Amino acid sequence: MNDFAHVKPIIVDGDVAIIMRHLRNHTSLSYVELRQLCIHQLDDDNRFEPILEFIKEKDWAVFSSESLTLTEAGASWLDQQGNELAVEQEDASSTDKPPHPYDVAKLKMENKHLSVFQVLRKIEKGEIELNPDFQRAFVWDLTKQSRLIESILIRIPLPAFYIDATDKISWNVVDGLQRLTTINNYCRKQAFPLKGLQFLVELEGKKFDDLPQEYKVLIEDDTVLLFYNLMPGTPVQAKYTIFSRVNTGGMQLTPQEIRHALSQGKSTVLLQHLAKSDAFRSATDGAVESLRMSDRELVLRALAFMCMGVDKYKEFNELDKFLLHAMDKINGLSDFDINKIEQDFIGSLKKVRAIFGRHAFRKFTSRNGRRSPLNKALFEIWCVGVRDYDQDILVANKDRIIDDFVKLLSPVNLFSRSISSSTSSSWAVSTRFNAINNLLRENCK
Repeated sequence: MNDFAHVKPIIVDGDVAIIMRHLRNHTSLSYVELRQLCIHQLDDDNRFEPILEFIKEKDWAVFSSESLTLTEAGASWLDQQGNELAVEQEDASSTDKPPHPYDVAKLKMENKHLSVFQVLRKIEKGEIELNPDFQRAFVWDLTKQSRLIESILIRIPLPAFYIDATDKISWNVVDGLQRLTTINNYCRKQAFPLKGLQFLVELEGKKFDDLPQEYKVLIEDDTVLLFYNLMPGTPVQAKYTIFSRVNTGGMQLTPQEIRHALSQGKSTVLLQHLAKSDAFRSATDGAVESLRMSDRELVLRALAFMCMGVDKYKEFNELDKFLLHAMDKINGLSDFDINKIEQDFIGSLKKVRAIFGRHAFRKFTSRNGRRSPLNKALFEIWCVGVRDYDQDILVANKDRIIDDFVKLLSPVNLFSRSISSSTSSSWAVSTRFNAINNLLRENCK
């Protein structure tokens, strides 16, 4: 049973490790500094205080009036966790060829030059979408935001912005969201004073309204931003590929962050909800990071196969395209169907946890041994595999299920290869799903 099950809201090992790692990486941290470092990884303000209380009870950190410091006992606990609170590095390469090449004639890209003032007007009118959910993973500190403004003031050109303009009503920012948010926050919301400037130190502490008029004009009227807009008619799969290729900024977007930007709707809401659910966090023990949407991608991988089936994967032969198509499909589902998917997914998590306990979604050879890192391919196949089985039947046969699963993990078995090497190939996908389906069929008659 998880050590933290008695804490409300539910706290899992991975949550505690987030704070403990930050304490180990710094000699000491103030309460405010630690909160700022952790809050976006925890993705829930309500969990920070209970975790600190638990760490204090365990004597894993020394709490003074001004700072927190990791103790030897805390460092020892963190070392013991090792790979248990990690996700296995995946070789998702594939030699499969995508079956459907793009029609180049349908790719439509335009570039526009707009002044900062024009851009701010479009934001005010809702013509440029600054999505707060997407923004959460890209919160710059005050110094970084200030230096962006300083770069504008000393006329350093900003990188181009990439926009999904296939919606004729508003632009969806794919690359450059944090820069636009920073500019809007400074110029319109008066959200922060400049801090940590390197050149224009005389402007330290000034908000936009405090700037001399010539600086306001320089920002709003004299600064021109370059936008590359993907226009209506461009296929959704092509949009993803294009934005992946131009994703070369300082903080590159992850594949799931790009999907999230391109597929706003029911799917993005559902993925966020399920990734933050107690069922998901308990089943994975908090091993999957939320900061760069790794948790949402893992949820999506399971939902994609639950919604479209294994055979559908062969039409894509490419995981990225398969996942993007799944998000678009979910966006078109009724509320009834969305609710059914949610219940099936949470039900599967509970079933797998009931069978494997702390080893859920991991490779293992001993029931009482140390846990391996969480395996993404195992997460997919077990969530889908147990969906249509009654939990009581699964639990009644769990010893046989576990024994046969351990046999599948033998290095001489093709199943082992299918969850470790070239995992996104059609061969690997069909091999691992067929193996688990056969295992369950044989043991749950």
